[in-house]
Amino acid sequence: MPAHSAQPDQSGTPSPQTRRGAAPSTAGVYLSPRMWLLPLLVLLLLGGAGTALYIGGLGSPGNHLKHFPVAVVNQDSGTQTPAGSENLGQNITDEMVKGFSSNDEIDLRVLSWEEAQEQMGKGQIHGAVVIPESFSANATALVSGSLSDTQVTRPDITVYTNPLAGPLASSLATSALDPAVEQANKALGEQLTASAREAQGQAQAELQGELARLGADLPPQLQQQVAPKVDGTSSDLLAEPISVTRDVYNPPPEGAALGMGAFFYSVLLMVVGLSGTVAIHFLVDARLGVAPVELGPRFSLGPPLQPARWKTYLLKWGLVVLGGLPTAGLMMWVASAVGMPIPNGGWFFLTTWLSIVTVSAVTMALITLFGSAGMILSLIYVVFMGLPAASGVVPLEALPGFFTFIARGEPLYQMTMANRAVLYFNADADAGVQSGVIGMLVIMVIAVALAMIFAAVYDRMFGYRALRAAAPA
Repeated sequence: MPAHSAQPDQSGTPSPQTRRGAAPSTAGVYLSPRMWLLPLLVLLLLGGAGTALYIGGLGSPGNHLKHFPVAVVNQDSGTQTPAGSENLGQNITDEMVKGFSSNDEIDLRVLSWEEAQEQMGKGQIHGAVVIPESFSANATALVSGSLSDTQVTRPDITVYTNPLAGPLASSLATSALDPAVEQANKALGEQLTASAREAQGQAQAELQGELARLGADLPPQLQQQVAPKVDGTSSDLLAEPISVTRDVYNPPPEGAALGMGAFFYSVLLMVVGLSGTVAIHFLVDARLGVAPVELGPRFSLGPPLQPARWKTYLLKWGLVVLGGLPTAGLMMWVASAVGMPIPNGGWFFLTTWLSIVTVSAVTMALITLFGSAGMILSLIYVVFMGLPAASGVVPLEALPGFFTFIARGEPLYQMTMANRAVLYFNADADAGVQSGVIGMLVIMVIAVALAMIFAAVYDRMFGYRALRAAAPA
């Protein structure tokens, strides 16, 4: 690429200064509103839009819950009581379903343990309450145990979280499930306390009957001492009988950034795709003689070839498509070298390369449609709108409706879904690989089609791209 100053190049092409003609006065250029007003407006646009979209989208996830997926698993086999068969685990399940059905914030799924494992293994639910098989037996044993010295086991419930589906999603799942478990604990405590007092009354009545049958005459104080009763410790245990265990289902591996690694990697791919595309745009334009590119104290500008816009788009994007192959391999190698676990290498290479190419197709299409303003629009669409909608920080079910609506059309969302499924969910198609790859391909096809159509229309209506004289200030 030949370097030029203000002198003509060897082909006899006049310098940019010569083409532009007489330069306007220095004072006129610096005082022109075009010099200071437009840059100020651009800065205000980026600052205001970025803050509104990013902070507005991620600031209050708990206030935007809608169909947030969690599960309850009832493995309780029930128990026999004097009143008949009873399944306390089913009672808790029914109460949770009733409580969460009052609004559409939580999507509570009643699943078997196998179904819950499968859905957590695909990132389709963010948490699960598991009631074990012995729950009813242990709970009812507390009643008899409170009236004797018999050793009993507290009924337990395990609350699982799924950080590979998103660390913040696990926190939201805990916040949603904990109140329900506490309510179940309180309700069961009231039930067991009432049963224990009833059993205590029956035991005392039986003692009095037995004493009467034997003709024994014990003072009332002595009768109260020998009669079974619920003491203070037993009363406290009955009031809150459930032992709640919190556990992580499938903890994130070392180097996975606590489950955020796939999102961080996707953001890196977005930056590489966007910034690489902008750099290639300037370099190719300089080579085609459309606009100079500055290299230190000099600038380079090739002979004006007046290329067709659609050919220029394909040339620039084609360079990214080809250059993305070794770039994807290099990024994977470096990521692995610094400790990031990379299973399913073939799939990960595909999603890495496809991510770069998709972002490039969109960015280059916006530049083709809107010129230099397309770079600003790329920041707004790909970055400011894409980051909140990516569901890498806040799950989609906890975002404002606007981001839920645009997410499927955002490259970063599809990239995050595909990369997360490959890294954490064994490249399962239902975990996001299939939808992510298809989503990126659809976005790419739409971007390329729009760029080709508008490029052809622009060429026909306004002629080919060339360096033109600057308008007076």
